[in-house]
Amino acid sequence: MSTYKLPPIASRIKFLLHARQFIHNPIPIIEGTLKLLGPTYTFYMGGLEKGVLTIDPVAVKHVLQKNHRAYEKSAIVTDLLAKYTGRGLLTSTGDYWLRQRRLIQPGFHKRRIESLQSLMKAEVDACMERWADFAKSSTVFDAYAEMNHLTFRIVAKTLFTTSLEENGLLQLSELISTLQSFIVKEVRQPYKRWWFSLTGTIRHHIDLAAGARDIIRQVIIERRRHNEHPDDLLSMLLESKYEDTGLGMNDEQLIDECLILFVAGHETSANALSWMIYMLGKHPEEMMRIQQADLAARESRIRNVINETMRLYPPAWVVDRISLDDDHVLDYHLPKGTVWIIFIRGMHRNPKYWDQPDQFNPDRWNDPQLNKEAYMPFGAGPRLCIGEHFAMMEMELILSEIVRLWDINLISKVVTEKPLVTLRPLEKVLIRITPNFVC
Repeated sequence: MSTYKLPPIASRIKFLLHARQFIHNPIPIIEGTLKLLGPTYTFYMGGLEKGVLTIDPVAVKHVLQKNHRAYEKSAIVTDLLAKYTGRGLLTSTGDYWLRQRRLIQPGFHKRRIESLQSLMKAEVDACMERWADFAKSSTVFDAYAEMNHLTFRIVAKTLFTTSLEENGLLQLSELISTLQSFIVKEVRQPYKRWWFSLTGTIRHHIDLAAGARDIIRQVIIERRRHNEHPDDLLSMLLESKYEDTGLGMNDEQLIDECLILFVAGHETSANALSWMIYMLGKHPEEMMRIQQADLAARESRIRNVINETMRLYPPAWVVDRISLDDDHVLDYHLPKGTVWIIFIRGMHRNPKYWDQPDQFNPDRWNDPQLNKEAYMPFGAGPRLCIGEHFAMMEMELILSEIVRLWDINLISKVVTEKPLVTLRPLEKVLIRITPNFVC
């Protein structure tokens, strides 16, 4: 009989006493427990299910990379999230996930993604034209709302080109936003699922998801009907063929993958860009250094700002895995079925790996000796985010244009985190812009 050794155990009673606060924002409670128990500890998710939380990159790499075959995504993602979004790359697991990943991966190769840059640039230019009106009228506006709107349109255009009308775009955006908010409630309040089911709340949101699927389905039907082949992601998905059968995905599989691209592809970039604008607004000297640099140095400093902001505010702030067998991790022996909660945000601020971890310091990325093993904004291992190149190209393009054209006056002096599926700003990121005459 196996003798298990678990990490230090957090108090279940304390969790239940702070359940309301945990639902609102779990980060302060997690951080307090880390200070008390160390970088890896056992706790009860929702007060019910036992799990292990870690910010130790050695443990994280073991679970996500070195012994990844012994782990898969937990039911939180594969069942609960998939109930609303389908079985796309984000929510599938096992052999089906591997088959889909191999099918879709070539379409997200860096060179393939670069061909979409003109579609991205057109949307960025349209956004900057609107910002020019804001500048003329000295309008105070919410950078998060703008980035959310822009990145959603970029995903829509790079996925569907001109196949989705404005009304459909707006409706799809509202549906996805509503779904994301409810999914977080269901994840953090497992003890209320019976109530959500009894009151019809779950069924209502499943119906909303069906509405989003219908919008995407109609685009796919029209694309097949007219046999069009524009240079966009939908064409790539339609043209992809399985090696063993020579066939492509059916319509429901295509809808699954398109919906996941919308859910995961725009919110993450919107959040990251909003935090970047916030940090540059708080640190105008960094903004000025970028504007005054030559082209090569400017590009390098833009990447540093992106890396440093995603270190402090990683959009994918937490990921999970469940063990398929007993396993030894660090000094612990853990049973099959252990749910691992990998607290990416905490790992990115682990003082063991980062000097002054809570400070915004883009120059740290110039250090060739910088230890990056505790930096995983796109995950790690075989399930490394397939959209990494897409997201980086998008963020570099948008941030470069903002810095080139505008000076930022930050109106919101304090913006806190709202950890939903992704790490969103809680308050509005209010800014006023004026033309930049340096670049």
